[in-house]
Amino acid sequence: MVVCGVAILANAGVLVVLLRARRQFGSSVHTLIANQSAMDLFAAVFAVSSFIAQLTHGYDYKGNKIADSTICVLLDGGALVALGLTAEKIGLIVITLERYFKIVHAIAHRKYYRNWMTKVGVALPWIGAACLILFPGMGTTRIVNGRCLRMSAWPNKAMEKVCFSIAFLLWYWVM
Repeated sequence: MVVCGVAILANAGVLVVLLRARRQFGSSVHTLIANQSAMDLFAAVFAVSSFIAQLTHGYDYKGNKIADSTICVLLDGGALVALGLTAEKIGLIVITLERYFKIVHAIAHRKYYRNWMTKVGVALPWIGAACLILFPGMGTTRIVNGRCLRMSAWPNKAMEKVCFSIAFLLWYWVM
């Protein structure tokens, strides 16, 4: 909780400074770093909200299917936290690639880099994270006996095996 609180304060401060200085330092990497700070802030805010929901013994599912499913997927299931964390990782890859091409291929970067590429670099982490985390979470998270079961209701065993294989490979790659 303390770490998330510090992350919220630090990223909010960085984001405010970056947004206020955007006219003076309005480069593509400046925009990508501001987006990275926004993703960090997003993840930290929803981590705190999920933690508070767990401390208060969760949400009492009363039978409103739409509201209950939304709360289950987004807060109890931690989809918003996972969305922010995944977007952060993809955002770091985008920043790394942009810096690599600017430094290693400086002439080609100056000749071919356009403003729309920065906009794609800002949108890509959010879209990629939604496709990797949010959409599978919405399809496979269910409320069973008043409990939110995240990523546990797969349409068939083959899809479940693929998901766990990918999760294992990602875990192995990170470690």
